[in-house]
Amino acid sequence: MQVPASVLANDGISNKQGRYLNKTYIWWRFLCATAVVNIVVWLWALAVHSDMQNFSFAQPVLSGFYVLVCAFRSFFPRIDLERYCLFDTPLSSIALGRSLATLAEICFSAQCALLIYDLGIYIDSPTITLIAYALVPIIIIAQLCCWNAALTLDHFWHGIEEAMWIVMVTLAAVCLITGYLMLTGWLKILMAVGVVSCLGAAYIMLFVDIPMYFTRSRQNSGREKKLLTFGEGIHDALTRRIQTNDWEVWKQEVVWISTYFTFGVWLSIGMIFVRF
Repeated sequence: MQVPASVLANDGISNKQGRYLNKTYIWWRFLCATAVVNIVVWLWALAVHSDMQNFSFAQPVLSGFYVLVCAFRSFFPRIDLERYCLFDTPLSSIALGRSLATLAEICFSAQCALLIYDLGIYIDSPTITLIAYALVPIIIIAQLCCWNAALTLDHFWHGIEEAMWIVMVTLAAVCLITGYLMLTGWLKILMAVGVVSCLGAAYIMLFVDIPMYFTRSRQNSGREKKLLTFGEGIHDALTRRIQTNDWEVWKQEVVWISTYFTFGVWLSIGMIFVRF
């Protein structure tokens, strides 16, 4: 893979501007600070949750894994297909980061499924409870697409992964809209927050993430960039990483990473407290 000149000049940029002036490190410090706050908030939520009566620990356990993985990914950010990382350490391994992210995203989808299932039971809607069973399988398919992208270096599959997430959040939004129409009081407000969150996530994926990935796929196709086989991809993901703090590299990822590790984590923690 040919490394951009800006990446090769990375050390010069760092020396000239200093770590405290480099935009990438400023953004990274924001991610780290947010991650620490999120862990503290999750611990507080766990303490509050332990005082609740007749309430499953499934949500806080699933949320805890998601929160911790997002914190890890904030401390050691990476861009999977390009094999970029902010710090050249084994903890920035593409294979390690992708494996943890896969488990975390399945945990998040399980949280959503549990919430939708409880909503279906509460309002006596067999359709909603049936939809709840479909959410995790949809995200498992999304993860398979993501791994296909990470191993073959084909951005097209990242676009398909995002499309699967859109299917999931759309189904969740339909269920929450139904709940909004049938519930009252704070539960109605909760449904409205959920709907707005789903629509916001769908908007970012549809108008930011998917166009970005499909554009990269077309660009690589035009350059006749060689895709990897699964065997080559596994070895590449385990062994190769390119350290850079070049803002021109990272700024394209800022929107989705920042949103994912802030609002996404807050939604995960918030689901701990939802009771019907």
